[in-house]
Amino acid sequence: MCQAADMSDFAKAVSQQIGPQSDWTPWPGGWPNEIATALIDAIYSANASYTTKHGKGIKPLVVAWCSRSAAPVDSLKGLIDEIDRSGGPTQWMDRMNKQHAPSRDKDALGGTTKAAAVHEAASKLLQAGVESAADLVPRHAEAKQALFKVSGVGFATVSYFFMLLGWPGVKPDRMIHAFIENATGRKMSNGDAAKLVRDTANELKTDPVSLEHAIWSWQRNR
Repeated sequence: MCQAADMSDFAKAVSQQIGPQSDWTPWPGGWPNEIATALIDAIYSANASYTTKHGKGIKPLVVAWCSRSAAPVDSLKGLIDEIDRSGGPTQWMDRMNKQHAPSRDKDALGGTTKAAAVHEAASKLLQAGVESAADLVPRHAEAKQALFKVSGVGFATVSYFFMLLGWPGVKPDRMIHAFIENATGRKMSNGDAAKLVRDTANELKTDPVSLEHAIWSWQRNR
């Protein structure tokens, strides 16, 4: 549970280490109205380098998929069809890797591959009545429940998926947790970490996505 002292220490760390909002690394904007792209990005970025100085990482992989795939970027059915036509998640992943090798793409999502998780997540979202980004508006709760049923998908990945599609939120990944622990001197649950970022953003009169990304960028580049 967050305490008043946590917020004070956290806000002080943001001010002293990250600096004024004018110096923050801006949130790049994600993938509005591109549910397939957002799903691939959210799952593949788990425990992986998003970008590297050598042009590798998850972001270039996702951009390469967007430019070369014939699947509609705002259709989960189209994404599933593409994976199935490739011969399944393993073959689809092999093709993705040949096009642009991702960094640290480990089979670390609940003992499955990230490609299999993408296929499973897309299938479960379809079963929940979500096929495009617009479907998330009336079925937000159902979509979250569906994603949490996917092997290896947790709080941070689900939060990031919605953030990439333009929903306000906080992705409490290892970068955010590390900054919070250094600032407050204690570890927090994902829920408490996200709440701390949201509450601090409110006090700073900014949005949580901007604050979260500024923290993530600073921590990553330490």
